[in-house]
Amino acid sequence: MDPQRKVTIMRVSILALCLTCLCLFSVGDNPVDAASTAKTLSTNFTLVNLGTSTATVAIQYIKDDGTAWSADAVNTSLSIAGNGGQAIIRQYTDATMTSGKGAATVSSDQPLVGQAQILARSPQVPTSGAYSAFTQTSDTFYLPLLQRKQTGSSGMSSSQVMVQNVGASSISVNIQLIGDPGAGKPNYLKVVSVPAGATSYYDLDDESSANVPDGWYGGAMVSSTGNQIAVVANLFTGANTLKTYNGFPASVAGTSWVVPLFTSRLANGLSTPVSFQNLSGGSLAIGAVSLQCIRDPAIATGPATITVTNSAAVPNNGSFHFNPVSDTVNFPTDWYGACRLTSSGNVVSFVQIRKLLTDNASAYEAISGTSTDKTVLVPLVSKRLGTGFASGVTIQNLSTSSAASVTFTYTPSAAYVTGGGSSSIITAGPCSIPASGSVIHNHRLSNAGTATCPLTMPDGWYGSLQVVSTNQPIAGIVQLTNINTQPGDTYMALTAFNQP
Repeated sequence: MDPQRKVTIMRVSILALCLTCLCLFSVGDNPVDAASTAKTLSTNFTLVNLGTSTATVAIQYIKDDGTAWSADAVNTSLSIAGNGGQAIIRQYTDATMTSGKGAATVSSDQPLVGQAQILARSPQVPTSGAYSAFTQTSDTFYLPLLQRKQTGSSGMSSSQVMVQNVGASSISVNIQLIGDPGAGKPNYLKVVSVPAGATSYYDLDDESSANVPDGWYGGAMVSSTGNQIAVVANLFTGANTLKTYNGFPASVAGTSWVVPLFTSRLANGLSTPVSFQNLSGGSLAIGAVSLQCIRDPAIATGPATITVTNSAAVPNNGSFHFNPVSDTVNFPTDWYGACRLTSSGNVVSFVQIRKLLTDNASAYEAISGTSTDKTVLVPLVSKRLGTGFASGVTIQNLSTSSAASVTFTYTPSAAYVTGGGSSSIITAGPCSIPASGSVIHNHRLSNAGTATCPLTMPDGWYGSLQVVSTNQPIAGIVQLTNINTQPGDTYMALTAFNQP
């Protein structure tokens, strides 16, 4: 390293890091105005060092009221080995941190990526969600789908919007709810004050029905002019289900988005509705947005491709949903693959993963279809742990014309090695992914690889993953699941990190 080079301190914003965050139901004269969940929630988060040198990391915790939040020294000051080294910080094992809810800001002298998990832990029936830590912030974010007391096949759904102020002074944030116009849902502006470094929790279930009626659904714009924020949405359904996704900063709006994993009414009940929010500045006409999907080569039946367009005009800031759960005309049964969403104007898009007739559900953000990045980073991968925890990684080739050659590099966690696991790095590939296609490494299975991309990995392994393409841009998602049969929601998903 050039001794004259200044080291940039990187800050990773992580919202909603809680130790037994108790979301209380409202009581008294109006008990029906209840928070979206009665669960006691806890979190953990995983950091991976992208640099070549050991990272010196400092973590600051702040409660939602803006006060400092003490934690064990090992969770506030730590070192992470270079070249994919990993650290897992668990709030529920911290002996110093008191119960509450808030946020964390991570500073490092090496570049980091991170992911957070939100959990209702035993002896509660499981609830779980996951999202990516923010390495970039904005003064404006968009959320394609929020709900308030909307009853569906899986129970009643309500959303929670978490807004972190990453600045040094208290700020005011506008949460503009944009009701679905086709369903006659109203708009509503909620203004919240957020202390420096803290996170504000706006729970739509707690909102007055006079402002946001029962059964409301739509999107949102979250903004604070001139101030930097980060935004995450939780969507709670029934007693146990949680779908968590990151808000989209205004700068990422585009006309092309890719969906690495799309499923339509699989035998296990899995389907993936795709939602988009119109940020074009005007209305998008019928047929202006197209979802084009290509079948996964692992299945031999069903159409090779599927193309569906929006069946209704979408006003500016409005949302539209391609839903294979209810649309049995355009989407065949027991079909899966990868998709590309294209639009005549700027949009943002995210994907829900729903397993019908169960509590298991999750969500992830679609990925810009114009990305030129050829490296995908997954902070946490697990193969059939004794607890049942196991992951699945889907990598999509963003090229529409040429195959991608990719190599998977699995780096074991330091904790795995300390516990007796091998320190050897595991590789798979080079593997070929067809144009617009995808490949899945499913660590839930004994044989986690595929015929075209084999992988040899022992059960009990955990660590991080880097996937590199030599010739085409790629992107990916990770699913975090539990293979042990149990009630509740043990299913999480999030978008992986892209790098050049």
